[in-house]
Amino acid sequence: MKLHKIILENIRSYTLQEFEFPLGSILLAGDVGSGKSTILLALEFGLFGLRPGLSGDSLLRNGAKKGSVLLHFEVEKKDIILQRVLKRSSASVSQEPGYIIVNGKREDVSPIELKERVLALLHYPAEFLTKSKGLVYRYTVYTPQEEMKHILFSEKEHRLEILRKVFGVDKYKRVRDNAKIYVSALKNTKKELAGKIFDLDEKKKIYSDKVSEKGSLEQKQINIQTNILDFKTQLEIQEQIIIKIQEELTSFRVLEKHLVMLQSTFNQKEKQLLKDSVEMERVGREIISLENSMKEEDIVDTGKISELDASLKLMYQQLSEKKSRKGMFQQQQHYAEGIKKNISTLDFCPLCNQKVTSEHIQAVILGEDQKILQAQEYLKTLEENTFELQNNIESTTRHLETLRKRSMAFEKYKIERKYLAEKKVLSEKLKQEYQQLQEELKNTQLEVKTVQDQLLTAKSIEERLLLTQQEMKRIEQEKRQQELMLHGLQIEIQSFEKQLLALQNEIHKKEKEKEELLHWNILQEWIEKEFLSSMEQAEQHILMRVYHDFNLYFQKWFGLLLEEENLAVRLDEEFTPLIEQNGHLIEYTYLSGGEKTAIALAYRLALNHVINQLLSVIQTRDLLILDEPTDGFSSAQVDRIRDVLKELNMSQIILVSHESKIESYVDTLIRIEKKGHISRVI
Repeated sequence: MKLHKIILENIRSYTLQEFEFPLGSILLAGDVGSGKSTILLALEFGLFGLRPGLSGDSLLRNGAKKGSVLLHFEVEKKDIILQRVLKRSSASVSQEPGYIIVNGKREDVSPIELKERVLALLHYPAEFLTKSKGLVYRYTVYTPQEEMKHILFSEKEHRLEILRKVFGVDKYKRVRDNAKIYVSALKNTKKELAGKIFDLDEKKKIYSDKVSEKGSLEQKQINIQTNILDFKTQLEIQEQIIIKIQEELTSFRVLEKHLVMLQSTFNQKEKQLLKDSVEMERVGREIISLENSMKEEDIVDTGKISELDASLKLMYQQLSEKKSRKGMFQQQQHYAEGIKKNISTLDFCPLCNQKVTSEHIQAVILGEDQKILQAQEYLKTLEENTFELQNNIESTTRHLETLRKRSMAFEKYKIERKYLAEKKVLSEKLKQEYQQLQEELKNTQLEVKTVQDQLLTAKSIEERLLLTQQEMKRIEQEKRQQELMLHGLQIEIQSFEKQLLALQNEIHKKEKEKEELLHWNILQEWIEKEFLSSMEQAEQHILMRVYHDFNLYFQKWFGLLLEEENLAVRLDEEFTPLIEQNGHLIEYTYLSGGEKTAIALAYRLALNHVINQLLSVIQTRDLLILDEPTDGFSSAQVDRIRDVLKELNMSQIILVSHESKIESYVDTLIRIEKKGHISRVI
């Protein structure tokens, strides 16, 4: 695995920050609390999601509703981009669906599915990553220094339990314990099986008797089936005879239908002949009547009618306008009379509240009298004009009605002429049809006589068909009786078959249970005598091989980190570090801070190497993260980190430290600072 880039958005003290990781050694430098370790936690979250000890609340920036980690890395020449998203709700912080892009192909997935994709890409054992801690990642890529010290010097049972899980040998003890439980269950199973097979021989005897009875019934079934086949053959012969007779009758049925059709056609033509005769007479009378009643009419100018229509509409419009003006003048006259009446009784003006004089009253009345007189003169003129206009309307209406009547008479004349011509054509057509029908009626009558003569021979064929059908019915009844007998036998045989099948299944089951009992006996013996001891030997073999390599690498790294002739380290068989000074074992607590750190780092690097050897397929072998590996080191010890980096010879090593001296030992320096609760790269 080669890490290329990580982008943090609202993760702890980072609002939005991108980190690029080239190959070689990389140092994340900065003051304590600047945000260096956050990058490592974000990387672990990006790969595997949340876990116990790495919660969403601890990662998402305070006050932020949403945050994300975007990773760019390479695995087995595959370019991988993945994103994990955190979202804050009122209750808690949870993971949202993310995505993964492999060689440009994107897939939107749930957090669990994303974790499965990463495990597959890194070839990590899935059962390790589903536990409370990602043991493979935590002990091959990134283990915080303080956590390693805690594991080193905690109770040996706790340390061995962790190492057994890491090395994958804890399964041998679980297998032995489960095998003992399994043997106990086997003994109970064997007792149950022995009780189930005690009557096996008796069931076999019953099965043999049932087989013999079933054989007798099957012979009877064969005899009846032979009889039924004979009846079927006879029925097939009778069916062939009936088919031939029916074929003969079919031709006669066609003739009968043809006769009915001919008779129907003859009757229809007779009726049509009579109908045509009556119709010819009626049409002839109608032609004579039309010729006697028709008279020629003068042509009327339709344009004149339209002109008079328009003139009449205009006069009606003028009459409506005069009536409207008459009403207006009548209203003016009425209004003036009302003013005269009201002012004559008025003492004070309702608007200005001044007294109204008699001179003012006379002046108003005189003015209103003039208005009344003027309105009366207009009304008289309108009455005269209205009278003249009404006379013109009446005269024009009478003239228009006369022209319309003449026009309608002319249109009627044209229709009658056309109708007369059509009737003459119809009369000629009816004459021709009448002659043709007479000839067709004669020919149809001759054809009817011919068909009637042919049908006289059909009666004897029908009698022959009836006799054959009666014989066929008799054969079918006998066949049906045999089929009923066969059905009864089949039901009885099926009952035997069910009994035999049940017995066979029961016997087969008991035989299998007998074989199973034998198998369990052999299996129990094998587990108790061979399997349990082989599991114990396998566990010891693996632990001894791991112990040997672990001890060598532990001593190697410690010697590289701390060159002191009077101080040596080794591991006991329980993987506990033993510290010797001048040939005497001493307690860990008596060591200096740098010596304690050197032991923890050596243990960490040895563990990394052994796991990578055991799990050779994992794809994080070339990536190592060391968090504060020099805590408590002297200046000389810090210098040895340069030798450690060279000796590791890994594609990418990420160090987290605030030790400025290490800056000159690494290929790439990423310096981080925090201001105002926000971390950034400087």
